[in-house]
Amino acid sequence: MVRKKWLAFIAALILACSIGMESASAMVPYKTYFYDYEGNYFVSPDAYVPDQVLSAKEMGISEGSFKQPSDLFVDDSGRVYIVDSGGNRIVLLDEQYQLLREIKDFVLEDGVTRETFNSPSGIFVTKDGLLYVADSKNARIVVLRLDGSLEKILEAPDSEVFPSGFIYEPSALGVDPSGRIYVISKSTNMGVIALNPDGEFTGFIGAEKVAPKVVDLFWRLVTTKEQKSRTAKSVPTEYNNIALDELGFPYVTSSALEARNQLSAIRNRDKTSRHAPIKRLNNLGIDVLKRNGAYPPAGDIQINREVSRFIDVALGDDGVYSTLDATQNKIFTYDDQGNLLYVFGGSGSQDGVFQSVAALAYQDTKLLVLDKESGKLTVFRRTDYGNNIAMAIEARKNRHYDASIAAWEKVLQQNPTFEMAYSGVAQSNMRQAEYDQAMKNYKLANDWDHYFKAFAEYRKEIVGKYILVIPLAAVALVWLFMRFFKFVKKVNSAGWSKQGRRSLRDELLYAFHVMFHPFDGFWDLKHEKRGSIRAALLIVLAVMAADVFRRLAGGYILFPTDWRTIELQDTLLSVLIPLVLWCCVNWGLTTLMDGEGSLKDIFIASAYSLMPVVMMSVPITMISNVMVAQEQQFVTFLTTLSYAWSLGLIFVGVMVTNDYTPFKNVYTSFFSIIGMGFVAFLMVMFINILQNMNSFITTIVNEITFRL
Repeated sequence: MVRKKWLAFIAALILACSIGMESASAMVPYKTYFYDYEGNYFVSPDAYVPDQVLSAKEMGISEGSFKQPSDLFVDDSGRVYIVDSGGNRIVLLDEQYQLLREIKDFVLEDGVTRETFNSPSGIFVTKDGLLYVADSKNARIVVLRLDGSLEKILEAPDSEVFPSGFIYEPSALGVDPSGRIYVISKSTNMGVIALNPDGEFTGFIGAEKVAPKVVDLFWRLVTTKEQKSRTAKSVPTEYNNIALDELGFPYVTSSALEARNQLSAIRNRDKTSRHAPIKRLNNLGIDVLKRNGAYPPAGDIQINREVSRFIDVALGDDGVYSTLDATQNKIFTYDDQGNLLYVFGGSGSQDGVFQSVAALAYQDTKLLVLDKESGKLTVFRRTDYGNNIAMAIEARKNRHYDASIAAWEKVLQQNPTFEMAYSGVAQSNMRQAEYDQAMKNYKLANDWDHYFKAFAEYRKEIVGKYILVIPLAAVALVWLFMRFFKFVKKVNSAGWSKQGRRSLRDELLYAFHVMFHPFDGFWDLKHEKRGSIRAALLIVLAVMAADVFRRLAGGYILFPTDWRTIELQDTLLSVLIPLVLWCCVNWGLTTLMDGEGSLKDIFIASAYSLMPVVMMSVPITMISNVMVAQEQQFVTFLTTLSYAWSLGLIFVGVMVTNDYTPFKNVYTSFFSIIGMGFVAFLMVMFINILQNMNSFITTIVNEITFRL
């Protein structure tokens, strides 16, 4: 966190020094921001600033303002198409946002009959200049030429797949390079409607599967048909908008997700398509959107009231896409991997914020946003900061790694807190086989998945350099290990010392005999006095020290951060308090059940049983520093083995100490664990009572003092 604060301070200093360098950026009525890996909110330089805000009159439209504009499209020539749903017209603007043509009606093929639109909602323009208009209330798709003449009309499709009472009301659409038409129909939860070029139904794609809950299945079994008919059903999510990329893959958005599910997916960093407000569908309708960022592309992470509701998506260059959030009137921009680049916009009446957003689209590097409440078109210009991010992404995609590093370094000069810039530099480092530098940058980016990939490559380099030293070091460690246990065996085999008592060293080393020979070891601990309270206390302290060492020196697979805090209560709660509770409760219970062990005997036996944790924890901690994420199971296995070993020794130790049969020891141990929970509950309740009493007495004293 210290690094975060310093980076935030540096960023604020740079931003303060840059005031006046780009006056438009300093005048915007919103904050541009992003979230880091931990979900912290950071203000960044503005990536886009409002360049123009145009009303219908300023576009050269003489017949009043827009009435509920609903969609926006920019063709390859830069021409802008606006669907004025309330005005039942299509407005065509040139590259400078001046009126070229209004299309209010069209002549049918008979050359006489003139038809009009009825609440058109969406538009798509193909590369050959055909305008596909979703004529919603007329339940059809009208295909026009650029001059407004009719090409064809695609009436409502018919199929047995449609349920009874199905209402076809197209609201958004897209056409892929092969002529296949994708249609979003209002109140349709079966997915995107796919039509062939002639308008014939070919199927639904992208319908989300609904998994019924166990509780729902139970109630379906016990309820009547009438009750079932009145029960709300779980249905797939409805889509509300669509955009097609250069491959013809549709991006679809949904604003009908249950807020609780969407929020849960964000907080759990869910990388699946379940509860995702935006998806990218392939030809089979499978979601292939990449969600490799710290959080899934789902809008705001720090949510005060409502989750983000995406109502449109615009596709930029190099896989970058922007989504429109109707909840807060904001634009969220992501790269092709799902990393959040920046967020800007907001609610209001100033230039650059909106009253009620309707649609957005890219026009080269500019971003156009349509406000259905004010009927205005806002044109955003990309700043130097936004250009540097775009150049870095473009260079990375085209494998120009030196250029990518240079661009990301410019971004970091403007925004030192932007973690993705470090990740971008690290990706270029990886391409250039600079693995040690890549590790450093991935660490700064909190991108631990890729950090371990870089570390794996770096480890290969190190192993290659020291290929002869590593076997020699392993042999030396094995030799030292064998010598140590030979010495331990010699000490434990010796009799009493000349002074007639054992030294602390002898008492501690006897714990190794207990580890491998528990039955006679615990017998000797009690009857031959081979152990002592002082040695038991030192073993417990060693366990606590090993826990602290693990937290401080553990590898990144255990604790993926450099800023580690050691809280005494963590160690007490994980080691000392459970041990004390176990000894006290077990002694109290076994005393009533003919147990022969005293509290001292049970404590010594339990403490000596913890030696496997001490012996294995330190090597495991050291090994974790040279392991990658894929090898974490090995560390988990060894850790689990050490705890299982110690628990087994505790079981045998209590059984031998109390002279119990295995069966009797099982149920006394079980009731001891139940008793530990009960005692812990009483302790917590007692502490709460003391706190309440302290608060009560303090309040009375303050009241008396105030009145005096």
